Amino acid sequence: MPSDLSSQQPLEHIPRADRVKSVLIVLMLLLVASWGMILSGNLSGRGAADDLNYHWIAIEQFAAELPSPDLSDYASATTPGYHLILAPFAKVGIGHTGIQLIASLWSFGLLGVLAWITAGRFGKGAIVLMLPMLVSMYVLYPAIWLLPDNAAWLGVLIILLLALKPEPSPKTWALAGVVLFGLVWMRQIHIWIAGVIWLSAWLGSADQTPTLTRCCSSIVDRVGRSLVALGCTIPAFAALAWFVLLWGGLVPPTFQDNHQGPNPITPAFILTQLAILSVFFGPMLWARLKELWKYQSAWVLFAAIAGFALGIIPASSYNYDAGRYGGWWNIIGNFPTIADRSPIIILGAVAGALALVAWLSLVSRRDVWIWIGALVGFTLAQSANHTSWQRYHEPMLLIMIVLILARSSSIKAYTRSIMLGSITLAAMLGVLTLIFTLNAKPVEIQNQPTAEHTILPDLGVVTDPQP
Repeated sequence: MPSDLSSQQPLEHIPRADRVKSVLIVLMLLLVASWGMILSGNLSGRGAADDLNYHWIAIEQFAAELPSPDLSDYASATTPGYHLILAPFAKVGIGHTGIQLIASLWSFGLLGVLAWITAGRFGKGAIVLMLPMLVSMYVLYPAIWLLPDNAAWLGVLIILLLALKPEPSPKTWALAGVVLFGLVWMRQIHIWIAGVIWLSAWLGSADQTPTLTRCCSSIVDRVGRSLVALGCTIPAFAALAWFVLLWGGLVPPTFQDNHQGPNPITPAFILTQLAILSVFFGPMLWARLKELWKYQSAWVLFAAIAGFALGIIPASSYNYDAGRYGGWWNIIGNFPTIADRSPIIILGAVAGALALVAWLSLVSRRDVWIWIGALVGFTLAQSANHTSWQRYHEPMLLIMIVLILARSSSIKAYTRSIMLGSITLAAMLGVLTLIFTLNAKPVEIQNQPTAEHTILPDLGVVTDPQP
């Protein structure tokens, strides 16, 4: 495995007080950015449009229907957990701004947990490493407006941390199963991470982690552990099955014509995004890739070939009807294509695959297995969606990068380069967020939901193209 180049020595101990200070500073930055926008009354742009056109309407519907809300159809394509938790606050008269403040707590949880883990490796340097997450519009917008994204990403993060534990136990998988149950109620698409729980059980402890050629060694023990983990995820699958039967599909009936997939270019687009983010850590990743070429060139060649295949086989030009628009797609659309293929996506997929191998070389063999399983499951789930949108992918990639850095013992020589790269990446993402925020058009609501509430898919919201 690529991680064989990693020495994996014990990481230095960071005093608890330093970790707490780092987390508090990160949360204070988030507080200023998110609550400042909320209290300003800003209702412009895509985040506000999705809030007012969908999620706020669902919250008000459930509030009006309490204590027995109708979950068979409502104004969101996601499962209703996010809205159900917020509905009682609306029921008692807390207005939109107040509920925005309450809902932002999920984002504080997401960044707080990730900052705590990162500070355990870098101390106050965690503040710098968290900056890209803080300023990414796909993380910041759900901290401002009523969007369930960060509530779900918090569940994903907790399950990843449990799966990455070097000594997992049945208690670990049981806790992961509980979190997965709640996660499925937030966003059903994240059922993919059940596979990571099973994989964690199959691998066992760090000492039991197999090589690729011995992945089925000790088969009885591995199957036994996996069955326990499988049992822990049954409640989440049962919940998802209940929703599918209730809706007659994977989303509520109102949205069943909006999310039909698959979209075969999504794997290459995710790799392209990873390549873009990895540029800012280029010195470290290039050095790792050169070492890998010396000792494990087969992995490098395999990654390049796989990335090329993923990039060249499906159509990859900008195409609104095919779900290839918004975010980086808007830039890709300005460049020439060949036979409906974008050279940027083809090269980006190759570069992203190579970057992934370099990233994985920084962590232990067990972590490599977990990350491969997570990325495969995540990519397959996202490929089932018709729209290949950056906002669905970027938070996962940022979480992965931060966790890899936090868990690696092979980056001491690159600490300064990593910090500089993180600052530069944050500057780019921050500028993009600022541009989209300043240029966002105000949301105009022409119809207000009644107390009885009927689902109104089009409320006359003026929104920007998907950023």
